[in-house]
Amino acid sequence: MNLRITSQFALIGIQTTLGKMEIQQPKAEMHFNTEHAKVEIHSEQIQVQIDQTIPFAEAGLKSPMDESRDLAAFSRQRAMEAIAHISRQGDELGAIENKTNPVPDQAIENAFERIQVETNIDLIPKTRPKIDFIGGNVDIQVKEGNPNLRIEVNKPIVHIEKNKVEAYLRQRNSIQIEYVGKELDLSIK
Repeated sequence: MNLRITSQFALIGIQTTLGKMEIQQPKAEMHFNTEHAKVEIHSEQIQVQIDQTIPFAEAGLKSPMDESRDLAAFSRQRAMEAIAHISRQGDELGAIENKTNPVPDQAIENAFERIQVETNIDLIPKTRPKIDFIGGNVDIQVKEGNPNLRIEVNKPIVHIEKNKVEAYLRQRNSIQIEYVGKELDLSIK
């Protein structure tokens, strides 16, 4: 018997779609400001006091009160010296019994020796002026500055497409049977 059998297997088709993943990361937001440091300086002007009374007095520049006091003292001293001189010369004249003639000696003394001018070179003033400093204080105050930093973190944005797998019947199964031969003569006996 000649039969032809043709069969076809079933075929499965698989279609896959790859997944996708997208990630976006927004930048963090930073807010930064600084409070600046401050320096405060308070200063008091310095005062300089210079007392030149003694150097001026040594140079002959005195107040009227000091000048009159010094002149009174000098005049008193010169008056005492003159009284002593006159008294001494009077005693010499009173002692005439010593048979000496004091008049020519006193005349020479009164004319030439008493009026001697001394010359000398000197530097004035000899005393330094008195210098005092008052005040001049400096007060410095520092106020620290602070940096202020605030950070806002943004979460990432994630978008995911999953993998897809689809199975389908691409070809159906089938079987086909054919008789290929001579004609079939059947007799029943």
